Amino acid sequence: METPMQTQRRFMALVLAGLFALPAVTTAQTYPARPVKLVVSFAAGGPTDVLARIIAQGLSKTLGQQVIVDNRAGGGGAIGTREVAKAQADGYTLLFAGDAALTVQPQLTPNVGYDARKDFTPLRLVAAQANVLVVNASKGLPDMKTLLAQAKGKRGALTFGSAGNGSPSHLIGALFENQAGIDLVHVPYKGAAPAMTDLIGGQIDMLFVGTPVALQNATRKELLMLAVTGSKRLPSLPNVPTFAELGIGQLGSETAVWWSVMAPAGLPQNIAVKLDEALKAALNDADVQKNLNTQGVDTLNLDAKTTEQWMARDQAKWAALIRAKKIASE
Repeated sequence: METPMQTQRRFMALVLAGLFALPAVTTAQTYPARPVKLVVSFAAGGPTDVLARIIAQGLSKTLGQQVIVDNRAGGGGAIGTREVAKAQADGYTLLFAGDAALTVQPQLTPNVGYDARKDFTPLRLVAAQANVLVVNASKGLPDMKTLLAQAKGKRGALTFGSAGNGSPSHLIGALFENQAGIDLVHVPYKGAAPAMTDLIGGQIDMLFVGTPVALQNATRKELLMLAVTGSKRLPSLPNVPTFAELGIGQLGSETAVWWSVMAPAGLPQNIAVKLDEALKAALNDADVQKNLNTQGVDTLNLDAKTTEQWMARDQAKWAALIRAKKIASE
């Protein structure tokens, strides 16, 4: 039998265990008790930032607490992503991340400082956009058949620009080369804007751009839209065929640029559930969907499991391409 002293010690141990568990329970029940920070790993005013602010506004309503966008640009998205990976997993620091920071940068930068599959808790895959192959109209490339014939007729005869080595426009261009069986000359720029300027001026032959940029330039007489990635034509560009229609099927929906909301690894399950429900409700909001569509992106609203699947698929795809093409970041 227990002595009175042993009984007292056991009682105190149970009390202490309950006290240590209390903060976690209380935190989960009262979350969120203060504003939530949504880190964006790119500069203010850019496409990722604009989308993040639309999501933050919707999430503020459904979560019942203000969600503040915090821009942490640099390193191709790695700096802000790394900061969130090391943040406390309490639900007050979230990451609005594009596929490049999660699936491309770790392949290009060995010491990037985070493991996208281990250091984060995926919450929702929120949006995606197609890419459009745009050519200079004066180059005699009125359609994909002509482009492929010229490219195959003389190796290195055509050029494609990009926003820089290892950028999404570079990788999609390299994937296009592989899938079409052609060799193009890659011309990297320091950003998408100077690449578009030179495409309009005829210094390069072609460029992959996101849907918003394509729409902004759709009426320019200097440019032609030859094909769009994705499984179906864009309602905003109904006369532009998909790569699948043109026989280049692997430049489909799996080459979309996508964005997700993540939290640091180790997020308590009940907080993860609350955030997921709030994000799902925000993305179902008609105003949020309208604002996202205005930016040329499609609302996805896919769960954490699907987010993990997309990450795994893209990491494998880009890793293989980067090795095959010997692509390095600048």
